[in-house]
Amino acid sequence: MKIPSYLVSSPIPWDEDQNFEKNSFLEILEHLMNQSCDGLYLFGTSGEGYAPSEAEFSEIVKHFAEKTSDWIGYRQIGCFGLSTSQIKWKCSICKDLGIDQIQVTLPFWKEMCDVELENYFGDLCDGFPDLQFLLYNNPRNKRRLTGEELERIHSKYPNLVAAKTGSGNWMEIYELLKNAPSIKHFLTEASFPFGYNVQKIGFIPSYHYVFPERSRNFFDAVISRNLELSEQYHHEIMDFFFRTALPLLNKGYIDGAIDKAYAKLGGMDISLTIKSPYQPLSVHDYEWLKKETLKFEQDLVS
Repeated sequence: MKIPSYLVSSPIPWDEDQNFEKNSFLEILEHLMNQSCDGLYLFGTSGEGYAPSEAEFSEIVKHFAEKTSDWIGYRQIGCFGLSTSQIKWKCSICKDLGIDQIQVTLPFWKEMCDVELENYFGDLCDGFPDLQFLLYNNPRNKRRLTGEELERIHSKYPNLVAAKTGSGNWMEIYELLKNAPSIKHFLTEASFPFGYNVQKIGFIPSYHYVFPERSRNFFDAVISRNLELSEQYHHEIMDFFFRTALPLLNKGYIDGAIDKAYAKLGGMDISLTIKSPYQPLSVHDYEWLKKETLKFEQDLVS
Protein backbone atom coordinates (compact mmCIF):
# COMPACT_ATOMS: atom_id res chain seq x y z
CA MET A 1 0.00 0.00 0.00
CA LYS A 2 1.29 3.46 -0.90
CA ILE A 3 1.60 5.72 2.14
CA PRO A 4 -0.32 9.00 1.69
CA SER A 5 1.26 12.30 2.55
CA TYR A 6 -0.84 13.85 5.35
CA LEU A 7 -0.86 11.71 8.50
CA VAL A 8 -2.22 12.62 11.93
CA SER A 9 -1.48 10.84 15.20
CA SER A 10 -4.43 10.03 17.45
CA PRO A 11 -3.92 10.81 21.16
CA ILE A 12 -5.02 8.16 23.65
CA PRO A 13 -7.48 9.18 26.39
CA TRP A 14 -6.80 8.06 29.96
CA ASP A 15 -8.93 8.78 33.01
CA GLU A 16 -7.50 10.30 36.20
CA ASP A 17 -6.34 6.84 37.30
CA GLN A 18 -4.58 6.34 33.92
CA ASN A 19 -7.09 3.77 32.69
CA PHE A 20 -8.08 3.68 29.02
CA GLU A 21 -11.32 5.52 28.17
CA LYS A 22 -12.90 3.57 25.32
CA ASN A 23 -15.88 5.83 24.57
CA SER A 24 -13.74 8.94 24.43
CA PHE A 25 -11.27 7.15 22.14
CA LEU A 26 -13.98 6.16 19.68
CA GLU A 27 -15.25 9.76 19.62
CA ILE A 28 -11.72 11.02 18.97
CA LEU A 29 -11.34 8.65 16.02
CA GLU A 30 -14.69 9.80 14.64
CA HIS A 31 -13.58 13.40 15.06
CA LEU A 32 -10.34 12.80 13.15
CA MET A 33 -11.89 10.67 10.41
CA ASN A 34 -14.27 13.54 9.63
CA GLN A 35 -11.36 15.93 9.12
CA SER A 36 -8.95 16.31 6.23
CA CYS A 37 -6.58 13.48 7.20
CA ASP A 38 -5.22 11.10 4.58
CA GLY A 39 -4.30 8.66 7.33
CA LEU A 40 -4.30 8.09 11.08
CA TYR A 41 -1.86 6.32 13.30
CA LEU A 42 -1.69 5.22 16.91
CA PHE A 43 1.12 5.20 19.45
CA GLY A 44 3.43 7.84 18.11
CA THR A 45 4.57 10.74 20.28
CA SER A 46 1.06 12.10 20.76
CA GLY A 47 -0.23 8.60 21.46
CA GLU A 48 2.45 7.83 24.08
CA GLY A 49 3.67 4.82 22.13
CA TYR A 50 6.31 4.06 24.76
CA ALA A 51 3.71 3.74 27.55
CA PRO A 52 0.90 1.15 27.12
CA SER A 53 0.91 -2.24 28.76
CA GLU A 54 0.45 -5.31 26.59
CA ALA A 55 -3.21 -5.53 27.63
CA GLU A 56 -3.80 -1.86 26.84
CA PHE A 57 -2.02 -2.15 23.49
CA SER A 58 -4.13 -5.14 22.44
CA GLU A 59 -7.40 -3.53 23.51
CA ILE A 60 -6.72 -0.14 21.95
CA VAL A 61 -5.51 -1.55 18.62
CA LYS A 62 -8.59 -3.80 18.49
CA HIS A 63 -10.93 -0.82 18.95
CA PHE A 64 -8.96 1.18 16.39
CA ALA A 65 -9.15 -1.62 13.83
CA GLU A 66 -12.89 -2.03 14.33
CA LYS A 67 -13.71 1.68 14.29
CA THR A 68 -11.69 2.38 11.14
CA SER A 69 -12.54 -0.85 9.27
CA ASP A 70 -14.78 0.93 6.73
CA TRP A 71 -12.77 4.15 6.58
CA ILE A 72 -11.01 4.84 3.29
CA GLY A 73 -7.95 6.36 4.96
CA TYR A 74 -4.57 4.86 5.70
CA ARG A 75 -4.00 3.20 9.10
CA GLN A 76 -0.73 2.71 10.95
CA ILE A 77 0.23 1.48 14.43
CA GLY A 78 3.32 2.42 16.42
CA CYS A 79 5.01 -0.69 17.83
CA PHE A 80 7.68 0.52 20.24
CA GLY A 81 9.73 -1.47 22.71
CA LEU A 82 13.09 -2.01 24.34
CA SER A 83 13.71 -5.36 22.65
CA THR A 84 12.98 -6.86 19.26
CA SER A 85 10.74 -9.51 20.84
CA GLN A 86 8.51 -6.86 22.42
CA ILE A 87 8.13 -5.09 19.09
CA LYS A 88 7.50 -8.32 17.18
CA TRP A 89 4.75 -9.25 19.65
CA LYS A 90 3.01 -5.95 18.90
CA CYS A 91 3.48 -6.46 15.17
CA SER A 92 1.75 -9.83 15.47
CA ILE A 93 -1.24 -8.21 17.19
CA CYS A 94 -1.54 -5.67 14.38
CA LYS A 95 -1.18 -8.29 11.65
CA ASP A 96 -3.88 -10.47 13.22
CA LEU A 97 -6.23 -7.46 13.22
CA GLY A 98 -5.58 -6.71 9.56
CA ILE A 99 -3.30 -3.68 9.98
CA ASP A 100 -0.15 -4.04 7.92
CA GLN A 101 1.42 -0.58 8.31
CA ILE A 102 3.76 -0.34 11.30
CA GLN A 103 5.76 2.50 12.85
CA VAL A 104 8.84 1.52 14.83
CA THR A 105 11.67 3.21 16.67
CA LEU A 106 15.12 1.89 17.46
CA PRO A 107 15.26 0.31 20.94
CA PHE A 108 16.64 3.06 23.13
CA TRP A 109 18.08 1.53 26.29
CA LYS A 110 21.51 1.89 24.72
CA GLU A 111 22.74 3.24 21.43
CA MET A 112 22.71 0.44 18.86
CA CYS A 113 25.92 -0.52 17.07
CA ASP A 114 25.98 -1.49 13.39
CA VAL A 115 25.67 -5.22 14.09
CA GLU A 116 22.70 -4.64 16.38
CA LEU A 117 21.09 -2.39 13.77
CA GLU A 118 21.44 -5.12 11.14
CA ASN A 119 20.00 -7.74 13.50
CA TYR A 120 17.07 -5.49 14.38
CA PHE A 121 15.88 -4.76 10.86
CA GLY A 122 16.60 -8.30 9.75
CA ASP A 123 14.45 -9.73 12.54
CA LEU A 124 11.60 -7.31 11.91
CA CYS A 125 11.53 -7.00 8.15
CA ASP A 126 12.30 -10.62 7.33
CA GLY A 127 10.08 -11.78 10.20
CA PHE A 128 7.10 -9.87 8.82
CA PRO A 129 7.54 -9.67 5.04
CA ASP A 130 3.87 -8.73 4.59
CA LEU A 131 4.15 -5.67 6.81
CA GLN A 132 5.48 -2.27 5.80
CA PHE A 133 7.59 -0.33 8.27
CA LEU A 134 8.08 3.38 8.91
CA LEU A 135 11.01 4.27 11.17
CA TYR A 136 10.41 7.09 13.62
CA ASN A 137 13.95 8.44 13.26
CA ASN A 138 13.97 10.05 16.67
CA PRO A 139 17.07 11.39 18.49
CA ARG A 140 15.59 9.96 21.71
CA ASN A 141 16.69 6.59 20.33
CA LYS A 142 20.30 7.72 20.94
CA ARG A 143 21.08 7.01 17.29
CA ARG A 144 19.38 8.82 14.46
CA LEU A 145 20.03 7.16 11.13
CA THR A 146 21.47 9.10 8.23
CA GLY A 147 20.05 8.99 4.73
CA GLU A 148 22.93 6.81 3.63
CA GLU A 149 22.13 4.30 6.39
CA LEU A 150 18.40 4.32 5.61
CA GLU A 151 19.02 3.73 1.91
CA ARG A 152 21.35 0.83 2.68
CA ILE A 153 18.80 -0.80 5.01
CA HIS A 154 15.99 -0.31 2.49
CA SER A 155 18.06 -1.92 -0.28
CA LYS A 156 18.38 -5.03 1.87
CA TYR A 157 14.94 -4.90 3.52
CA PRO A 158 12.58 -3.20 1.05
CA ASN A 159 9.62 -3.33 3.43
CA LEU A 160 11.27 -0.52 5.38
CA VAL A 161 9.42 1.98 3.22
CA ALA A 162 9.41 5.27 5.13
CA ALA A 163 10.93 7.38 7.89
CA LYS A 164 9.68 10.25 10.03
CA THR A 165 12.27 12.75 11.19
CA GLY A 166 10.99 15.46 13.51
CA SER A 167 14.15 17.43 14.21
CA GLY A 168 17.56 18.27 12.83
CA ASN A 169 19.22 21.17 11.08
CA TRP A 170 18.64 21.79 7.39
CA MET A 171 21.88 20.15 6.28
CA GLU A 172 20.97 16.98 8.19
CA ILE A 173 17.50 17.02 6.61
CA TYR A 174 19.02 17.59 3.17
CA GLU A 175 21.37 14.64 3.64
CA LEU A 176 18.46 12.39 4.65
CA LEU A 177 16.40 13.27 1.60
CA LYS A 178 19.22 13.23 -0.93
CA ASN A 179 20.86 10.02 0.27
CA ALA A 180 17.68 8.00 0.92
CA PRO A 181 15.57 8.69 -2.19
CA SER A 182 14.01 5.22 -2.25
CA ILE A 183 11.89 5.65 0.88
CA LYS A 184 9.07 8.05 1.74
CA HIS A 185 10.11 10.73 4.20
CA PHE A 186 7.86 12.58 6.63
CA LEU A 187 8.73 15.88 8.27
CA THR A 188 6.95 18.21 10.67
CA GLU A 189 5.97 21.85 10.35
CA ALA A 190 9.34 23.56 10.77
CA SER A 191 11.17 21.78 7.95
CA PHE A 192 8.33 20.64 5.68
CA PRO A 193 8.53 23.48 3.10
CA PHE A 194 12.30 23.11 2.81
CA GLY A 195 12.10 19.33 2.56
CA TYR A 196 9.41 19.35 -0.10
CA ASN A 197 11.68 21.37 -2.35
CA VAL A 198 14.22 18.55 -2.15
CA GLN A 199 11.89 15.57 -2.46
CA LYS A 200 8.12 15.06 -2.51
CA ILE A 201 7.79 14.17 1.15
CA GLY A 202 4.92 13.63 3.57
CA PHE A 203 3.72 15.72 6.49
CA ILE A 204 2.88 14.84 10.11
CA PRO A 205 1.51 17.95 11.86
CA SER A 206 0.68 18.88 15.45
CA TYR A 207 -0.91 22.15 14.34
CA HIS A 208 -3.75 20.05 12.96
CA TYR A 209 -5.09 19.41 16.46
CA VAL A 210 -5.96 23.07 17.02
CA PHE A 211 -6.40 24.37 13.47
CA PRO A 212 -7.10 21.42 11.13
CA GLU A 213 -8.28 23.49 8.19
CA ARG A 214 -5.34 25.90 8.33
CA SER A 215 -2.91 23.01 8.78
CA ARG A 216 -4.26 21.33 5.65
CA ASN A 217 -4.18 24.64 3.77
CA PHE A 218 -0.49 24.97 4.66
CA PHE A 219 0.17 21.47 3.32
CA ASP A 220 -1.76 22.17 0.11
CA ALA A 221 0.06 25.48 -0.42
CA VAL A 222 3.44 23.78 -0.10
CA ILE A 223 2.70 20.91 -2.47
CA SER A 224 1.07 23.23 -5.04
CA ARG A 225 4.22 25.41 -4.96
CA ASN A 226 2.27 28.48 -3.87
CA LEU A 227 5.31 30.14 -2.35
CA GLU A 228 3.63 33.28 -1.01
CA LEU A 229 0.80 31.41 0.70
CA SER A 230 3.02 28.63 2.04
CA GLU A 231 5.41 31.18 3.55
CA GLN A 232 2.48 33.01 5.14
CA TYR A 233 1.18 29.80 6.75
CA HIS A 234 4.66 28.70 7.75
CA HIS A 235 5.30 31.96 9.59
CA GLU A 236 1.90 31.63 11.29
CA ILE A 237 2.54 28.07 12.46
CA MET A 238 6.02 28.77 13.75
CA ASP A 239 4.71 31.82 15.61
CA PHE A 240 2.03 29.66 17.23
CA PHE A 241 4.58 27.13 18.44
CA PHE A 242 6.91 29.90 19.57
CA ARG A 243 4.13 31.44 21.65
CA THR A 244 2.66 28.22 23.05
CA ALA A 245 4.83 25.12 22.74
CA LEU A 246 8.23 26.63 23.50
CA PRO A 247 7.29 28.04 26.93
CA LEU A 248 5.73 24.71 27.90
CA LEU A 249 8.71 22.71 26.70
CA ASN A 250 10.95 25.04 28.69
CA LYS A 251 8.87 24.19 31.76
CA GLY A 252 9.78 20.53 31.24
CA TYR A 253 6.60 19.12 29.72
CA ILE A 254 7.00 16.22 27.31
CA ASP A 255 5.81 17.00 23.78
CA GLY A 256 3.01 14.42 23.98
CA ALA A 257 1.49 16.28 26.92
CA ILE A 258 1.43 19.47 24.87
CA ASP A 259 -0.12 17.68 21.88
CA LYS A 260 -2.86 16.32 24.14
CA ALA A 261 -3.61 19.85 25.37
CA TYR A 262 -3.74 21.03 21.75
CA ALA A 263 -6.18 18.23 20.94
CA LYS A 264 -8.43 19.26 23.82
CA LEU A 265 -8.33 22.88 22.67
CA GLY A 266 -9.26 21.69 19.18
CA GLY A 267 -12.48 20.12 20.38
CA MET A 268 -11.59 16.54 21.28
CA ASP A 269 -13.29 15.09 24.35
CA ILE A 270 -10.10 14.11 26.12
CA SER A 271 -8.56 14.56 29.54
CA LEU A 272 -5.06 15.95 29.89
CA THR A 273 -3.86 12.82 31.72
CA ILE A 274 -0.75 11.12 30.38
CA LYS A 275 0.99 8.03 31.66
CA SER A 276 3.26 8.41 34.68
CA PRO A 277 6.04 9.33 35.28
CA TYR A 278 5.43 12.13 32.77
CA GLN A 279 3.22 15.00 33.86
CA PRO A 280 0.18 16.46 32.12
CA LEU A 281 -0.27 20.18 31.88
CA SER A 282 -1.38 21.67 35.17
CA VAL A 283 -4.75 23.41 35.33
CA HIS A 284 -2.90 26.72 35.52
CA ASP A 285 -0.76 25.99 32.45
CA TYR A 286 -3.70 24.68 30.44
CA GLU A 287 -5.66 27.85 31.18
CA TRP A 288 -2.60 29.88 30.13
CA LEU A 289 -2.40 27.88 26.89
CA LYS A 290 -6.09 28.43 26.21
CA LYS A 291 -5.70 32.19 26.66
CA GLU A 292 -2.58 32.33 24.48
CA THR A 293 -4.35 30.37 21.75
CA LEU A 294 -7.32 32.73 21.88
CA LYS A 295 -4.96 35.72 21.58
CA PHE A 296 -3.28 34.01 18.64
CA GLU A 297 -6.63 33.45 16.91
CA GLN A 298 -7.55 37.09 17.45
CA ASP A 299 -4.24 38.15 15.92
CA LEU A 300 -4.97 36.01 12.86
CA VAL A 301 -8.14 37.91 12.04
CA SER A 302 -6.91 41.36 13.05
